[in-house]
Amino acid sequence: MMTSGQLKEGMFGDDNMGLGFGITSAKTAAKGPRNAGSFAWGGYYGTTYWADPRAHLVCLFMTQQNPNSHGDVEAKFEAIVYSSLK
Repeated sequence: MMTSGQLKEGMFGDDNMGLGFGITSAKTAAKGPRNAGSFAWGGYYGTTYWADPRAHLVCLFMTQQNPNSHGDVEAKFEAIVYSSLK
């Protein structure tokens, strides 16, 4: 239940929420590197965690900024991680 969609489809855009994580949908996965079924959560100061069971990945991206202003650094990090798997 932690990583299974618990909300009505479309409440938070294309993705869903489990009882502990945001869950990547197939529609979102088609637009980026994460696989459908990946789950993630972030913290107030910019820390972000995601796990992608299909790719056998657990990633933790840590920043300490308020307001969270690291721009596209997290997206670049994610792209580098997934491109290194190929």
